[in-house]
Amino acid sequence: MSMFSKFLTGMSFRSTTPTFEAGEEIEVYVTELDEESGELVAQVGETRLYFENGEADIIGCRVLATVESFNDAEHRGRVTHRETLSQGSF
Repeated sequence: MSMFSKFLTGMSFRSTTPTFEAGEEIEVYVTELDEESGELVAQVGETRLYFENGEADIIGCRVLATVESFNDAEHRGRVTHRETLSQGSF
């Protein structure tokens, strides 16, 4: 085992395209209002999560959301806003 391998033992790197399971509760920042669809969006890396509910005043807030569905191939999902955890920008 090389020194480099020993150094990296136990380390992992975050993916730019995380995946989620239906029913999973996650904390995300609401990043934008998609003008085309009119839906709120949370972007986690290159993964986009679309809100089934929620008002535009939560843009820029950290929220608790429940994953309703997720498409691994497209890195897109639908979530439901449960609770606003903090106001302000990220």
